[in-house]
Formats: sequence, C-alpha cells, structure tokens
Amino acid sequence: MLGLGAAGWVAVVQWEQWRTVTFVIPADTAAGQNSVAFPDEIMLTVGLKDTIVIENQDDELHLFGPFVVAPRSTVTKQFKMPVIYQGACTFHQDRQMTLVVEPAPWDRWWGNE
Repeated sequence: MLGLGAAGWVAVVQWEQWRTVTFVIPADTAAGQNSVAFPDEIMLTVGLKDTIVIENQDDELHLFGPFVVAPRSTVTKQFKMPVIYQGACTFHQDRQMTLVVEPAPWDRWWGNE
C-alpha cells in the first residue's frame, strides 16, 4: 500500500467493511400467489466481506443457486474465495440463476488472483 497515499488507504478501508445482500422469498411464492423479481446474476466480492442472506418466508422448500432453503428459514453465507455457481432457482422464470463471487479489488491490482 505504499505510495497510495491517504485517499488510497481510505478506499481500501472502505472495501474492507461488511456488506450484506439480502433476498426474501415471500410466503405463498410456491403456490404462485407471489411473484418475486430476483436478478438472474448476483455479484458479490470476497474483499468486501460480502455476505448473502436468503430468507424463505414460504411454506415450501426453495432452491436458490447453490443453496437449499428450508421453509420458514434463513441461510447466511460469507464467501472466502472467488467462485461462480450456476444452479437451479425454484422461483426464477427460467429456473436458473448465477452467483458470482469476485476476488478482492486489490488482488487484481497486485496480481494475486
């Protein structure tokens, strides 16, 4: 980090803060009474300490990419390594979704990918 100066230090400190991305599956989604608009691709970053939270308020089990979310339960996951998951999603129109976890921004700067 030498040579970045104060502005560079502040930027790196900001990236090191926790960020939570939450998705809620409403009750009666499986019954077709609630439609949910989730993106086909979800982007997270390891270096941002991103955490995904999936709350299933429905009475049915749902698939959300790599996650199986039991009825009326919550799944929380923080990623420690970059990864790409492609998987089924029980409430997407095309029944598929992608979860991309990118490396920390500074890994790209210093060639640590």
